[in-house]
Amino acid sequence: MRQFGLAIVAFSTLAIAGCGYLYPADNRARASVEAMNLTDVKLTRTLLGLNCSKADHIFYKFTARNMQSRRVSGVVCMSYLKGATVRFTG
Repeated sequence: MRQFGLAIVAFSTLAIAGCGYLYPADNRARASVEAMNLTDVKLTRTLLGLNCSKADHIFYKFTARNMQSRRVSGVVCMSYLKGATVRFTG
């Protein structure tokens, strides 16, 4: 019984720790950027969210083109239980 309990705890810990990489956040991040009428979106996963809130746990840098075909860049900040926030950095 004790081994079963340890196995459950180990599995749960690994599942929670890996959520940022197993959770389908790529599609959510891309959809958030494209919802702002940006095209040609290129996402890069990053571990440091310097432009994001401390409550965010998933970070993407992006480059895209706006409606005037100008190149814009920014970050998408997300967490496990909230939506995505898009911030322009340049």
